[in-house]
Amino acid sequence: MKCAVLIPTFQRPHRLWEVAENALQSSPNVVVYFVVEADDAGTMEMIPSNPFRNVNFIYNERSRNYAGAINTGIHRTTEPLVFAGADDLNFHAGWLEIATAQMVDPIKVVGTNDLANPDVLAGSHATHYLVARDYATNGVVDEPGLMLHEGYNHNWTDTEFIATARHRGAFTPCLASVVEHNHWCWGKASIDETYNKGSRTEPADRVRFLERQHLWT
Repeated sequence: MKCAVLIPTFQRPHRLWEVAENALQSSPNVVVYFVVEADDAGTMEMIPSNPFRNVNFIYNERSRNYAGAINTGIHRTTEPLVFAGADDLNFHAGWLEIATAQMVDPIKVVGTNDLANPDVLAGSHATHYLVARDYATNGVVDEPGLMLHEGYNHNWTDTEFIATARHRGAFTPCLASVVEHNHWCWGKASIDETYNKGSRTEPADRVRFLERQHLWT
């Protein structure tokens, strides 16, 4: 079953082809979609040299954040499965097929193993996840048609999505499906301005999450 791997990216043109090749090699059913900002000059310069047939570029048409990019990607793709990815991931071979096997009703969201986050390793959360197409336009309690709430700058976006799916009985973790998160806070990458921006907005995003938590609890 084909899967649209959505990869929001900003100011990391050096990551594009490496993560694209890794994703494509991990499964024959992967189709990669980078979701980009039109004013990201470095990324724009890379697009004409795209060497891959199953790698596409989509301009973000919604909020300038992770949720806006993913929501744009949802409405610009048609594959029956969607994966909320990032440009700092390492897709291990077979991750998609392993996760897809867990998607039996009522399960619509399968969390992958990022090999780092304690809550992910405990099976109670997911930072990146496989989603059935029919659920991808129904992920937010109070916003029909959207997968992710765009009120967060960056942080807590996945926390609300997974908490909502768990409340609905639609989520299961799959630690055998490994999509490694090479994030700076796990010592797997160097910090850059994109990471710094996410760190600066964490307090405000936490407040937003707490304000909305009553919607799914």
